[in-house]
Amino acid sequence: MNDFYKQPKILIWIESIFFLLLGLVLAIFIIEKGYSQPLFYLAFIIYVPISQFLFTPLFKLTGGYTYYSPMLLGYMANDKQIDLHSGTSFDHLFVLRNFKSGTPLRNRIMMYHLEGLLNLIQFIEDKRIPSTVNIVGTSYFFNDRTLNKLGFQIEKASLFYRTNLFINFIDLFWMYSLSKGKLAIPELWDAKKASIKGDTLLAQKSKLEGHYQKLKVKQTNL
Repeated sequence: MNDFYKQPKILIWIESIFFLLLGLVLAIFIIEKGYSQPLFYLAFIIYVPISQFLFTPLFKLTGGYTYYSPMLLGYMANDKQIDLHSGTSFDHLFVLRNFKSGTPLRNRIMMYHLEGLLNLIQFIEDKRIPSTVNIVGTSYFFNDRTLNKLGFQIEKASLFYRTNLFINFIDLFWMYSLSKGKLAIPELWDAKKASIKGDTLLAQKSKLEGHYQKLKVKQTNL
């Protein structure tokens, strides 16, 4: 679990609102400065990752983000579609700060992603999510062969999703570099969309559990 949310509920809300206000003040400052100095609008390149960090807690509290594991969330999830995303920089800081960069960190992130998929399966089994739900995710590091074996359909990401990845380049760059254990540029231009129906995901439960156990053994042996 993200350590931030282990605090008393009232304190979480106070801090989350403070982060929101801070983000809004920064945005207003950039806009105001931009009126007289247009180059100031370039600051939004830096503002995007800052706002992503600051707004994460409130998005979680208000249901904008639904977490299926500490590092796998659904954005505006509903009974028709769940749009999966890896955890934000805020989650990265509070969940993964004690893991060494490189293979240990990469394996731990993958384990959290598998935990999230297994929790989704549990929700479907418990009828909390309909088996007809469409589960989608867009990324640049998919292993097409593995996902195909698990029943996912792979296709080129839409322009909207690829643009969104490029907007978040700074965050993606440093998180990807940490997972690689060296400076590395994520291949955002090769982003793909993976999708699967809830009932198809349910049928892959044993395979996902197998992948999870293999990673767990690797992590233990590191």
